[in-house]
Amino acid sequence: MKCHYFILILLIFSAPYSFAQKVYGGGVQVGGTLSAMSADNITGYWKAGFTTGLFAYVTVFDNSNTRMKLQMELNFTTKGTRTMPHFHDSGISHLENYILHLGYLEIPILARLRFNNISLYDDGLWLDFGPAIGILLDQREMKRIRYFFEAGSGKDFKSIDFSFQAGLTYAFKQHHGITLRFSHSLLPIGSPTMEITQGLLKKQYNSGFGLTYSYKF
Repeated sequence: MKCHYFILILLIFSAPYSFAQKVYGGGVQVGGTLSAMSADNITGYWKAGFTTGLFAYVTVFDNSNTRMKLQMELNFTTKGTRTMPHFHDSGISHLENYILHLGYLEIPILARLRFNNISLYDDGLWLDFGPAIGILLDQREMKRIRYFFEAGSGKDFKSIDFSFQAGLTYAFKQHHGITLRFSHSLLPIGSPTMEITQGLLKKQYNSGFGLTYSYKF
């Protein structure tokens, strides 16, 4: 099954070069994430993580007013959920804690738009949006009760996470970019093991924010 995933990845990344009209290229990116999960009775984006990977793009439309690119990425991104860090008045943290770590090989396919473009370069503000496919590679769960940690694999989640991503990228000095992006699962990744009173249809969805730096070759 994993072999099929890698074949899919190769097909996706070879696609841009088959219909590139004017300009194509790529680069690397790295950044941090804040994640949450619906229907877990935990509010807030307290799960900190990271994302890193590669991207490739082609210019599919370009005139004096609008520039459009298709960008495909291959990232390793961590998601999940955790309880909010609380502190007593004495500064000692609560004695109970829960962390769920999910590691995905993620493949976003994004449309990138820039309007009122008068520059030959890509510098400026871009709007990014599109679907993504995430393949679950790593799953870990940690519970702390008083001073003892208990680690395990946790419950089983779906091996594929279909999500939608949208955000803004500010490109500068021809090679550099800063991206703020939000992502949310389109389909549930699992169901809670206990009765939950909040969350869309009592199903679990990944959601999160990412802030990344990119370097274009």
